Order: sequence, then C-alpha cells, then structure tokens
Amino acid sequence: MAEQLIGAMSMTWDPSEFHDTFQEKVAALIEAKKAGETVEKAEPAPEPTGVVDLMEALRASVERAGSPKATAGKATASGKGSGSAKSTGKPPAKKRIRSAPKEDLSGLSKADLYRKAAAANLPGRSQMTRDDLVKALTRA
Repeated sequence: MAEQLIGAMSMTWDPSEFHDTFQEKVAALIEAKKAGETVEKAEPAPEPTGVVDLMEALRASVERAGSPKATAGKATASGKGSGSAKSTGKPPAKKRIRSAPKEDLSGLSKADLYRKAAAANLPGRSQMTRDDLVKALTRA
C-alpha cells in the first residue's frame, strides 16, 4: 500500500518547470534602480498573531506560585508562621493597596500589551485585538 502511495505521488523532476521568483524580483529591482526609477518599498511585516509566549507564561506562573500571598496561608497553616496572630487572638492586619496611576498604553505594541495582560492574568487575552488588550488593561 505504501509503494502504491509513493508511486501515485511521484513524478519525474524537470528543473525547467521551476524558476526562482525571488531572484527575478531582485533583478527587476536592480534594473529599475539602474534606470533611475523609484523603487517601492516592500510591504510591511504582518501584525503579530497573538501566539502565546510560553516562557513568559511559565515565568508569570512561577512568580505567582512564589508570591507572599500564595505562601502566607501555607506558612501559618503549618505552624511555621510568626505566631503573632495566635498570641493576640486577632487576625493579622490587612495591608492597604493603593492604586497606581494609570499608564498610557496607547504607545505600546500588541506584543508588549500581551505581556502586560499575561502578567495581569487577563482571561481571553490570546484572542484579543490590540484595542481589546488596551481596554482590558485599563479596566484591570
């Protein structure tokens, strides 16, 4: 069966059927430059597709796992805490979190916005457009 498949897909290779389009384009550009014509610049690179940066996701996950918030409950539950909450009978005081001034996100690239969204653990960020990321980060 494999031999039949290979036989059906095989063909004789004739190099004259193929040509190098890149080389043709470069030669055309050189000729245009020699003739004094203006040469158009290449098309800009396509926008990033929102591919997940696995290293950044792993780094954020490790940071969350090692954060004081995540380990504080574990330390007191195992009896390795400072013991101040047990001696007074009161729960530890809550820290006030002051909101940081909102930064201007309009100048950042989509990749930078995605990194910030990953650090903020925003759900659905891989399907968001650049504008969606800006809106979600300003709300967060």
